Amino acid sequence: MNPDRLFDLAAEFAQATGNAERFHAHAASTTGDGHTVHSRSASRWEAIAARRREHLRAALREGLRGTVHAVPDDELPVATWRRGRVEVRGTTLDGTRTVRVRYTPAQALAAGVALIACAAITGEQAGGTLTGILAAFPPNPRLGDEPASDEKDPA
Repeated sequence: MNPDRLFDLAAEFAQATGNAERFHAHAASTTGDGHTVHSRSASRWEAIAARRREHLRAALREGLRGTVHAVPDDELPVATWRRGRVEVRGTTLDGTRTVRVRYTPAQALAAGVALIACAAITGEQAGGTLTGILAAFPPNPRLGDEPASDEKDPA
C-alpha cells in the first residue's frame, strides 16, 4: 500500500469524524428545527466516518500483512511503558520501522524466564555456557570476589 494513499485515507476518516463531532456540538447548542438538522447531519457524518474507518483498517491490514523481522533496539531494548506495562523495543532489519511489544508484568516475567531457558539450552548445544554472561552472583564491589562476612579481621 502506498504511504500517500494511507495518509489520504486517514485524513478522510479524521475529517468525517471531525464533521460528526462538530454537528453534534451544534445540535447540543440549538433547539427546535436547528437541533434536528444538526443531529441528522451528525448521524450522516458518523456513518461516513464508519465507512472510512473500515477502508482505513482494510488498507492497514493489507499494508502490514506478513511477518515483521526485527532486531532488539540498541539504545533501549526494554523499558517500562505507562503504568504496569513492560515494553520490548526493536527495529526492522533495514531500520525503517520500529516494533514494540507491550507486556503486563506477569507476561514480561514469563517471557523473561522463557528467554533465559532458551538461551541456556542454546548455549549448551553450542558447546558453551552462560556463566561468562550470567554469573550466579555478581562480585561484591567492595571486596572483589571474596564473599561478604560479618567477622572482623583477627588482630
